[in-house]
Amino acid sequence: MAMRIFRLLLLLIIVSCKGDSKPSDGLTNNYHLSLESDLLDSNYIKTIENFYETGKEGYLIGADSISIYYKVFEQKLPTSAIVISSGRTEAAIKYKELIYDLYQNGYSVYIHDHRGQGLSGRMTDDPDMGFVKDFQYYIDDMKEFYDRFIKPRAYEHTFLLAHSMGGAIGMTYLEQFPEDFDAAAFSSPMLGLKPPLCTVVKVFDRDVPRYAIGQHSYNDDSSGFEDNALTGSKIRYDRMQAAYTLVPEARLGGVTYTWVHESCEQFAVLFENIDHIETPFLLFSAENESIVSTSAHRNFMEKAKALGKDCQAYDIAGGRHELFIEKDQQRLETLNTTLDFFESHQRGKSK
Repeated sequence: MAMRIFRLLLLLIIVSCKGDSKPSDGLTNNYHLSLESDLLDSNYIKTIENFYETGKEGYLIGADSISIYYKVFEQKLPTSAIVISSGRTEAAIKYKELIYDLYQNGYSVYIHDHRGQGLSGRMTDDPDMGFVKDFQYYIDDMKEFYDRFIKPRAYEHTFLLAHSMGGAIGMTYLEQFPEDFDAAAFSSPMLGLKPPLCTVVKVFDRDVPRYAIGQHSYNDDSSGFEDNALTGSKIRYDRMQAAYTLVPEARLGGVTYTWVHESCEQFAVLFENIDHIETPFLLFSAENESIVSTSAHRNFMEKAKALGKDCQAYDIAGGRHELFIEKDQQRLETLNTTLDFFESHQRGKSK
């Protein structure tokens, strides 16, 4: 207890000493979000790290008896909360900067590691395998997390912030549970994969978990910044790699044929059930996307708008797949727009 109090006091001292850090020319930082220049300051990094340690962590039992790791950061007053649905291979430890920024803007923040990755339970003998037996299990886990931790707090407003595979999970969640969130934002959501993956995978045996062609266990040698397709921000990329180096059990390797098959099947489900969505949402696509299908983004939004859904699409110029750890220009554009959107759905609206 004494150590926890000390950490909280240290956090307050460091925050109070932070100067008026400003973004590069031409950028706006409406919500005082962390900047790349801040991440060069060791004291600022300590602030983020110390804050992350104050979060409550634990495990819940998800679908098919798999343990699901979670981390929660609750404000004292139950006003507004954000639930983060992360992407494939990701873990809560990757989101320290984002969690810190959201919390500083008055939100309670909730995140869990999806089954088969991060610190959650694995379902194959090889812990590096990206595997899921049934995509619906991801949604079932998220609903259990929501009902166990968010719903009892009776927040006035609850929002969903989803990335990549977490976007497929989150969008399905909106289709199945349209009353749980006031608004949602999706960064590079996985609504389709680059062709011809979904066509080719049908001819492979899925009964026994096997790495898909070209996929393999986690490899430190393949993690160089120069060749990465995720972000143009070296400092944020290096922080991501450092987080997994410190917690190697949270790392994940390549996908299995089963995971690809389940994902491709889920895309059809997503498109077939757009009419069930009642939650207003934003969808961000990166200009230099090379992981998920941006044509699927366009097709999804066209259908959603044709059905009269409250939604808006944004193309982030110069952005790569990981918009939440991109360079300041792309990250600020994404998060400023998201937080503006969330604020607009708090004014005059209560559950």
